[in-house]
Amino acid sequence: MKVKVNDIEVYYELHGEGPPLVMINGFGASVEMWGPFWKQLARSYQVVLFDNRGTGRSTVPDAEYSIKMMADDVAGLMDELEYQQAHIFGASMGGMIAQELVLAYPTKVLRLILSMTTFGGPHSVPVAGEVQQKMMTASNPPPTMSTEEAMELWWSIVYSPAFVEAHRDTLMQETQAIKYPTTFTGKWRQAQAVMSWKGTYERLPDIHVPCLIMAGEKDVLFHPENARILAERIPRAKLHVFRDAPHAFTREQEDLVVPMILEFLAGGD
Repeated sequence: MKVKVNDIEVYYELHGEGPPLVMINGFGASVEMWGPFWKQLARSYQVVLFDNRGTGRSTVPDAEYSIKMMADDVAGLMDELEYQQAHIFGASMGGMIAQELVLAYPTKVLRLILSMTTFGGPHSVPVAGEVQQKMMTASNPPPTMSTEEAMELWWSIVYSPAFVEAHRDTLMQETQAIKYPTTFTGKWRQAQAVMSWKGTYERLPDIHVPCLIMAGEKDVLFHPENARILAERIPRAKLHVFRDAPHAFTREQEDLVVPMILEFLAGGD
């Protein structure tokens, strides 16, 4: 389904019944690219999946984006769906968007989950140069690089080597099944939004909703120290760092992640 939000059309899906849980995806990722763990959450919540501007079936404006702009898109989508409040789950870049959402629209957020993310700015641990180069190459591979090689490069950033080795065929099948891949324009505009983001470090103490912060101990994209600082700066935030886990720990350690999310959303600490 699509709905007009601000200056774009946003594609969204609703799954399950119960209190709304809005899932905000990461860089370059669409509804088709979410890991399967959300399906377990849809047994207790109405899970809202949507494509950020620039991805999937949402509009791809060839104009300047910002993290705050994408947070405004989420707020607008909630208004169109007539959600006065919702639980918010932000993954990776989606965690940045979620921070801007709760800071700009605090009454819209019931409980906040920040997963595999950072608060940005000079106080954060930056993405290593080598990882940035891998992301750039995987997002816009040269003509000499095959699709399989580009995907292997991307998987090396978000998954552990053991997981890739054990699930390579499944991962490739999932990639080949994507009907609405993110365009270079969408990826570039989202990348610009991330790079120009000033971050939330000084504003984090203004977040007063219950907050769960999750990170992977071996995340090579967003160092877990960022999660620790988030937990220190956000009043009463809870932190869990998954042992031996990569960036995409929601996929690799789903059996641990899902119960933790459900307990937190139900009111547990």
